Amino acid sequence: MLSGATVMVSLRPFNGVSPCPSKHPLVHRNRQTALRGTIYMSAQTQAVPSRTQRIMESISVSGEVGGAGGAYSYNALKRLDGIWSSICSTQTDKCDVVVCGGTLGIFIATALIAKGLKVCIVERNILKGREQEWNISRKELMELVEAGILDEDDIEEVTAMSFNPNRCGFENKGEIWVEDILNLGVSPVKLIEIVKKRFVSFGGVIFEGCSVSSISIYEDAAILQLAEGNILSSRLIIDAMGNFSPVVKQIRGGRKPDGVCLVVGSCARGFKENSTSDVIYSSSSVKKVGNAEVQYFWEAFPAGSGPLDRTTYMFTYVNPQPTSPKLEELLEDYWDLMPKYQGVSMDSLEILRVIYGIFPTYRDR
Repeated sequence: MLSGATVMVSLRPFNGVSPCPSKHPLVHRNRQTALRGTIYMSAQTQAVPSRTQRIMESISVSGEVGGAGGAYSYNALKRLDGIWSSICSTQTDKCDVVVCGGTLGIFIATALIAKGLKVCIVERNILKGREQEWNISRKELMELVEAGILDEDDIEEVTAMSFNPNRCGFENKGEIWVEDILNLGVSPVKLIEIVKKRFVSFGGVIFEGCSVSSISIYEDAAILQLAEGNILSSRLIIDAMGNFSPVVKQIRGGRKPDGVCLVVGSCARGFKENSTSDVIYSSSSVKKVGNAEVQYFWEAFPAGSGPLDRTTYMFTYVNPQPTSPKLEELLEDYWDLMPKYQGVSMDSLEILRVIYGIFPTYRDR
């Protein structure tokens, strides 16, 4: 399944962020004109320890405190030198767009940089795709080609599996078989690596292992402070940090989602019948899990890691309440129900990976 949340924070016509009761909000609005400082890259660590480093690391340090002169370690020295370097920097380049969150953000970032904009990405982890495949149609992949994100030849390289037909069915209501719906298994590892190289080749900058500490919005720019000390200046910020983005949380004032999709599943080896998929299937009525009532739905797709490998998802929709089932409770049901759903025995399967996720939803945008 290919999913994610993207929010744009723009200076025009966006005029600010809704107040949040948080004591330390992530996004701040300031009517002043921004300073002309922009992107500062972290200095590389020296390969050979300096004499200062050797001396300081040989000293036992404890009880460091805040304030001038309160820190004595070599790491604290390097942190302060990093701040000093930022103060001294004369670099004045500005980004047109900063994308926060790289897994899905890399796609919109590449589309924008292909149009001639100066774009950078902030990603708190290493920007790399997961092992579990995404399911999509060729028509949807062609839209990435049309946007300049992929070349058409890339589609064949990233496609790990293709299959048809695809089933839609509900309990006692019959089945419908369709073609070319979520029928490609795409390798996120290969796909993101290709797009990442394309983005960098266009001059894009990626801040990996960095997280956003705060965003200050001015009349002519938005200034991002990264937790690692870098400062980025941009005309537009795109929030692609996903379902649990701190920007979205602040905009919504910490409001609880109206509904949540809970997903569990696995990729397993041992399915002899493995040439078709289920786009959506329900074989059971409402049942009780803990103190909550849920109805389970299923998806199933052949996996590209082997001819007997298959990914099955079980998901349900709930109101977020203290009595709502936990993911582990759903997984306990999954191990009982999945073999019946797929007509296999758990003893004949080798579990390759376990999958789970939470997808909050809201009635308004």
